[in-house]
Amino acid sequence: MLRMISRFSVAMTSEVAQHLTGHLRRADGQEDCCFVLWRPSTGASRTTALLTEVVLPREGERIVHGTVDFTSAYFLRAAALAAEHGCGLGFIHAHPQGRGWQRLTAVDHEAEASFAAQTEVITGRSLVGLTFAGADAGFGARVWQQQAPRRYAPTEAESVRVVGGRLTVTVNNRLLPAPPATNRQLRTVSAWGQTAQDDLARLHVGVVGCGSVGMIVVEALARTGIQNLSLFDFDTVEEVNLDRLLHATIRDVRLHRAKAHLAARTSRRAATATNFRAAPYELSVVEPAGFAAAADCDVIFSCVDRPWPRAVLNLLAYAHLIPVVDGGIAVDARGSGRLRGAEWRAHIAAPGRACLECLGQYDPAHVSAERDGSLDDPAYITGLPVDHPLRRKENVFVFSASAAAAQLNQFITMTTAPGGIADTGAHLYHLTTGTLERREDGCEVGCPYDGMLRGLGDDAPVTVTGRHLAAEQARAARGLAVRGWPLRARRAVDDLLLRL
Repeated sequence: MLRMISRFSVAMTSEVAQHLTGHLRRADGQEDCCFVLWRPSTGASRTTALLTEVVLPREGERIVHGTVDFTSAYFLRAAALAAEHGCGLGFIHAHPQGRGWQRLTAVDHEAEASFAAQTEVITGRSLVGLTFAGADAGFGARVWQQQAPRRYAPTEAESVRVVGGRLTVTVNNRLLPAPPATNRQLRTVSAWGQTAQDDLARLHVGVVGCGSVGMIVVEALARTGIQNLSLFDFDTVEEVNLDRLLHATIRDVRLHRAKAHLAARTSRRAATATNFRAAPYELSVVEPAGFAAAADCDVIFSCVDRPWPRAVLNLLAYAHLIPVVDGGIAVDARGSGRLRGAEWRAHIAAPGRACLECLGQYDPAHVSAERDGSLDDPAYITGLPVDHPLRRKENVFVFSASAAAAQLNQFITMTTAPGGIADTGAHLYHLTTGTLERREDGCEVGCPYDGMLRGLGDDAPVTVTGRHLAAEQARAARGLAVRGWPLRARRAVDDLLLRL
């Protein structure tokens, strides 16, 4: 029996979207249709259909006469192809004059309902219906699920995202209404307009790693008007964090605050959105529950410095079509106690762009070392060369601010395309020379991420998650520290004072 879907979305690469647009947008202004294959991406609360292949009609397989019909032979051919590849089947038709999110007409509803049951029998997966808006290339979507014997009904999607050099999202205004305009965002809206602001605000953004860079990113997103943040960090605020962790105080150290909860609390104070939600997760993204929660996001900021979470985020970017805004800092102060140099990176991992492995952001061998616990073994780290990237942990707040700004600029460029340019490549800034390097090519030849893994979602033949002992130990130590009632009472008073 298929799992019932309560929250639903659709995602596709820009190549698939262009293929669909080229077929559905007719010069004669009439409707057209075709079938698509899809694979599931299952998050903690949302299922996303990833469109992976367009199945165009052959001669005589559909009839265009103002409206459009398709033959049973076309349906059976597409359904058989979906079953052969282990995919679900989707059907898309055009509303030539439509704009934005397109809902079903009564005729459309009857047509899709007529083959929803047969689709599930043949493919083992639900029918996904889509509508293409010819005027602006927007999409609407739904998934057909069995509500009673011989009766199927559509569950509307929240959004349809197109991922590539640019991220564009068509939003279902009924489920995710545009936020009300307020004077709190007046200057922000003046930069890129109300339409772009409405699209930005309704993105579900994840921030993985609420440390020195991540906390600045969270602050900026909240002030920009993003309505829905998911914040991931299993660690605890410590005294050594205070010189570079925005908003952290000695009180947070003494109260053993989780970084994720500190980020959520401070983002609520900074938020300019009327309906703001910040969900803290005391989890690593490498843990199954953390991975599932991250899969609910539309965009993810990677503010981590370890190889395993980067490898997991790389998979989410390509197999699950969730753009990952990544970056990092390297400070060179070896031996002398004097600053010799620093550099920071910012780039986006998404189909058509270079992945994190091809950019050298992590080494697969180090992923294995972290998974077996070696990177948490002081003896292992001590045995590495002095200039090894895993030993270069120095960081200061001014560099964190620069790295966060670089990542945020990449995010804004990808979503608003200033001057019509959405992809400016991967950036590497050198402090010593004040120079910026750019890499604008994609992945290396043979890279699996932007190749065979692209759009596979849950069907990707790799297991990237597992137990994370460091995360478990951090949560256990924090739980033990706050077990006594005096500390719990102090935390409750502190929370109350902050709310007031």
